[in-house]
Amino acid sequence: MRSITYLGHSCFLVRLGNIVMLFNPAVSDSLSGRKRLVKSGLNPHTVRECDLVLLSNEDGANCEPDTIKEISDRAYSSVVAPKPALAKISISDRFKIDVRTGDKFTVKGIDIEVVKAVHPQAQYPVGYLVKGDGLSIYHAGDTYSFTDMARIKCDVALVPIGGGSLMDPFAANAAVKEMRPKVAVPMSYNTFETIRQDPNEFVTDLGGLTKGVALKVGQELRL
Repeated sequence: MRSITYLGHSCFLVRLGNIVMLFNPAVSDSLSGRKRLVKSGLNPHTVRECDLVLLSNEDGANCEPDTIKEISDRAYSSVVAPKPALAKISISDRFKIDVRTGDKFTVKGIDIEVVKAVHPQAQYPVGYLVKGDGLSIYHAGDTYSFTDMARIKCDVALVPIGGGSLMDPFAANAAVKEMRPKVAVPMSYNTFETIRQDPNEFVTDLGGLTKGVALKVGQELRL
């Protein structure tokens, strides 16, 4: 089975074959002191299966230590993250995978490449390109667009559109047109007052090479 489920903000549940991954699981009604306008679709108390947790940076909107610990302790999940994020999480070191931009490795049958991200409010932001079961998925994390983004080749691109310290819909649209994935899904928008955006501004002008899909919280996309 190959699927992604949008769980709010930058959190996705990704299934590639028998492997289950969670990107940026954060569920609180207040993230980094900001009131959450759209509730999370993730209930960490019910997670029984999760092989990998991948974190984009140490910001509370992407790295919620108690939630990650609960999931990892129950499901024996390995946590893939840069050092500033890992330092916040109280789990055994044997479940921590410290990464830096440019790293490439395979864990639990999933090929992972750690990709550059440009986010001035984070100590060490990254994105991820994960490959498994014949599919490649790029999770951009928190980032502006950058020159090398056009070189990222993937089947599915998960990109922020919130604006401010992230790409806005126009910038994300332009970046995706250069990347040319088969599917592009917007994230990191409408969670807070400061990142209100209309996802249709992103998905309706991608052209014929890429299908834009704005998922609702809790909605699954089979791939």
